[in-house]
Amino acid sequence: MKSYDFKVGGQSFTARIVEYTETRVVVDLNGNTYDVELSSVTPMAPVTPVAPASSVTPPRPAPTPPTPVKKKPPQIAPSAPGTGAVTAPIPGVVKQIPVAVGDEVTEGTVVLILEAMKMENQISATVGGTISEIKVALGDSIQEGQLLIQIEAS
Repeated sequence: MKSYDFKVGGQSFTARIVEYTETRVVVDLNGNTYDVELSSVTPMAPVTPVAPASSVTPPRPAPTPPTPVKKKPPQIAPSAPGTGAVTAPIPGVVKQIPVAVGDEVTEGTVVLILEAMKMENQISATVGGTISEIKVALGDSIQEGQLLIQIEAS
């Protein structure tokens, strides 16, 4: 993809766009990779060049580049807290079901791994109890709000 060299406050940076989709951009900035989630894209008006600052204007301090974020799978709670219904918070594909009918679980136990947008999301129980039904199978494509697992609260 494209690579850009630029200076901010006299400090040189090299940015390379590694991946660009409608919802995220992966940028390599001076050797550090940043995964940027886009909430919306707004078209920008053309930029008008600014006249160089006069020698009287004091220089601005150089900005500090953002700190790289360590990637870890997000912990996503089911959308019906306090009940035994574990529902899909987002659409995706079922990658793992580490529990079986009859298993005892506690609040916070990971009961399903859902892949969405190339990320594995851990779906956790919000109540303790016994797994009474598993409504999906490995590889199933599921929709947001769909019932995945039923837990009989203890």
